[in-house]
Amino acid sequence: MKKTFNLFILLIAAILVCHVSYSQELVAPQELVVPIDWGNFKTEKPSQEFLLSSKLIANAGRYSYKWANDYYKSSETNDRFIIENVNKEHPIRTPSSAALGLSVAIKTGIEPQLMGGSYDEIEKTIIKLVKGVVINHKANGGKWGEHWQSTLWIAQVGRAGWMLWDKLDENTQEMLCKALIYEANRHIRPTYKIAYWNGKGGNSRAEENSWDSLPLQLAIAMMPQHPNVKKWKEVCSKLLISAYSVKSDMNKTKPKLDGKSPKDWLDGYNVREDGIVINHNIIHNDYMVSIAHLQMSGFLVFSLAQQPVPQTLDYNFGYIYKTLVCKEFKAPPYKKPGGTMYISGSPEQYYPEGTDWSKYRYACYYGMDALVDVLKYDKKLPKAAEWRKLRGERILELQSRHEDGRMYEKGEYDNYGGVEQMVFWMMTDAHLLQWLADRDALSKKSNWLN
Repeated sequence: MKKTFNLFILLIAAILVCHVSYSQELVAPQELVVPIDWGNFKTEKPSQEFLLSSKLIANAGRYSYKWANDYYKSSETNDRFIIENVNKEHPIRTPSSAALGLSVAIKTGIEPQLMGGSYDEIEKTIIKLVKGVVINHKANGGKWGEHWQSTLWIAQVGRAGWMLWDKLDENTQEMLCKALIYEANRHIRPTYKIAYWNGKGGNSRAEENSWDSLPLQLAIAMMPQHPNVKKWKEVCSKLLISAYSVKSDMNKTKPKLDGKSPKDWLDGYNVREDGIVINHNIIHNDYMVSIAHLQMSGFLVFSLAQQPVPQTLDYNFGYIYKTLVCKEFKAPPYKKPGGTMYISGSPEQYYPEGTDWSKYRYACYYGMDALVDVLKYDKKLPKAAEWRKLRGERILELQSRHEDGRMYEKGEYDNYGGVEQMVFWMMTDAHLLQWLADRDALSKKSNWLN
């Protein structure tokens, strides 16, 4: 009798589990989205830093708005741009960056006339970019997705769509959610393993681990009641702490971050013990400041969602900044003139082993300056605010050369397609961070795995 009763209980439990799972499947993914409540962000007097970044954003927005409407043809129904259906970086990342930049611009009060259109026209352009990108994702029958960089692309276009959520049609909302969930769920498969450099080879996995965390962060912020949130949070914390970890972190029992010590989180490391990131077989400053343009996203999306920021989010940020501003490189063996990567009183950067991108990557460093300045990682260190101002003014100077607001001239940064849209994204993240800080709206850190 007891055995029969136990079997009956197990049968009832199985039916309930199936019912819950089936019910979850019946819920359209867009119905799980909590839109941003813009009314929660009180208006404050803008800071001087925000006023400067507003000028940069207006210029970059003017370029990207015109570029999108000139470059793409519209669908027959005029509700989306026809974007190349391929699983390649530039055809997907470039429009995603532009959509994100423009959405931040109009939501933080940049005058649309400064960007060459009305509010409604720019909003329509963003929506056409978002729909044109997400319709081509694998989750929606397209070709892009599960690319080594597609987690970055979906996070960008996803944030753009979320910021204009109530203006998206239901089909676009559904396609965006399906693509985002698809990219987030890649990281909770049993076969998924977090990558580590471990001092071997010429490419750290710091940047990749940072951007692999992005769809997880966004999915959690947008869909806090999704059944996979707990799993997403667990792997997201591990990705975040792994990104800029050093070898000695693998033995640290303190502090507790999202419930575990670094030792318990880590299975390897991605940064040299002195805070240096190796990428493309060289000491690469640019990939040290990638922190600012990838993991900074967490401060933005969780603040917009009014959710806590995970404690693992900014692991070793201050340590990386200290290396940038304090570590001396002697020439030789390093390139002349030697010195620190950040140059006192100058917007320029010193590359100890040169760079294979461009020496004009001011927006990349401007974002790092803003992150450090706003979140005060520069205690007892040279102040990031000074470099932030210098680099912001330098960017404005470069933009002022062109009526259309673009930053670069031929020969300054020719080896990356979509460079103007990339720097637009980088600058708008710094801009949004300051917008939130000016409203005292940045979320606090806590253990989100409690």
